[in-house]
Amino acid sequence: MKPNHGTIQTLDDLDGLKLLKEKQFGHLACHVKDEIYLVPITYVFDEGYLYCHSKAGRKIEIMRTNPQICIQVEDVTDFFHWKSVIAWGRFEELSGDDAAFAMRLMIKTIGEKEHAKRVSSLEVDIEAEMESRIVFRMKVDKSTAKHEDSEPVRPQSELSDRPTQKDYTRMA
Repeated sequence: MKPNHGTIQTLDDLDGLKLLKEKQFGHLACHVKDEIYLVPITYVFDEGYLYCHSKAGRKIEIMRTNPQICIQVEDVTDFFHWKSVIAWGRFEELSGDDAAFAMRLMIKTIGEKEHAKRVSSLEVDIEAEMESRIVFRMKVDKSTAKHEDSEPVRPQSELSDRPTQKDYTRMA
């Protein structure tokens, strides 16, 4: 059966931002010259900013060269029930108190949402954590979100539950 989708609709801005807040996993895209770089990333969304951390590498090099980035986040139940948001903004590398705040926020939020052993951010040596990581954020400048929440539409020819000769031939 070839799936026929229902209607893909636009989510309003608040529902798109709500999806960013509910999730902690997305795909970050950055680019420089003709190179597009897309990677999975964990994040925390708070007060209009996405907070992330990373080890030094290609992604950080690219974002330092071209700070225009975007993130795509999704919540997929199945082929016909999903939500997706894309948010655009600028890479901003953090240091000092701003980086420590971001690390504490990420440890607290992700730990609570993932039902992991609750680790107080005061128990973590933030300075040691930040020595091996680059902490950054992205202010969400704009976003767009879509969703589908429908039942598959089956062509009239496929509405019969009784197998046809063609079905038996394919099963053999």
